Amino acid sequence: MKLDGEGSTEQVVETQLADFKAELAASGADYQCLTALDGHAVRLRFIGHFRGREVVWNAELLALGEDAATQFIEIGAPGPQGVALRVGLRGDRIDRPTLLKTLIMVRNYKRLRPGRHLFSA
Repeated sequence: MKLDGEGSTEQVVETQLADFKAELAASGADYQCLTALDGHAVRLRFIGHFRGREVVWNAELLALGEDAATQFIEIGAPGPQGVALRVGLRGDRIDRPTLLKTLIMVRNYKRLRPGRHLFSA
């Protein structure tokens, strides 16, 4: 599969990764927040592993409300900004501690696979 008429998916992912690592190094940050925190949804990019390789995650974290019975993680296809990732979490807001815990969870989970996966709240 090719993205935007460029090289193979692997080449695009490698280029994204190298470019994003340089951005993070220049900013001294561990992730790039694309929207404001303390809302019901946050968009961000960060580096993690997927299928044994380093990738840029193009993520959206969603607050599902305090009464949410299940949470989810949904992994989509690679795109121009990285591999699509949506995470729905129990709670009313996405704040910095929630964001950081989610980064740790995604980075530590070794068996991520494409699709939507539910887990208990």
